[in-house]
Amino acid sequence: MRRSLIARRRLARQRGMTLLEIMIVIAILGLLASVIVVAVMNQFDNAKIGTAKLKLSELEKALQLYSVQVGEYPSQSEGLRSLLSPPDGSKPFLKEKNVPKDPWGAEYLYFNPARNGGANPYEVVSKGPDGQEGTEDDIKAGK
Repeated sequence: MRRSLIARRRLARQRGMTLLEIMIVIAILGLLASVIVVAVMNQFDNAKIGTAKLKLSELEKALQLYSVQVGEYPSQSEGLRSLLSPPDGSKPFLKEKNVPKDPWGAEYLYFNPARNGGANPYEVVSKGPDGQEGTEDDIKAGK
């Protein structure tokens, strides 16, 4: 009888986790996973914004080179396409074969004259993450 009592106590100590304990562990793992996903997605969005700023800077440099070589900035109707085929037949000012798009797949907007004045007579803008012009998340060259 003593042996059976000792065997029962061992079995009681060796039992697995209860359903409640397993559910708590799963809930904690779910919370950790959601925190990690949010942090990674924020970094991904920040990387896209940084990429847009770099591309805007590249377009701004190409526009300045265009102005030096041609004598003026492209007109509103010529737009950024003129950087690929300058009117004087010289080599393109961009390495790409097409006018680049922003990281969200929209075309960069070009305004000549600039809408809000400023240091440059032109303005180059990305619509930003929301894809709508004129909102707070628009990304502008030089900013």
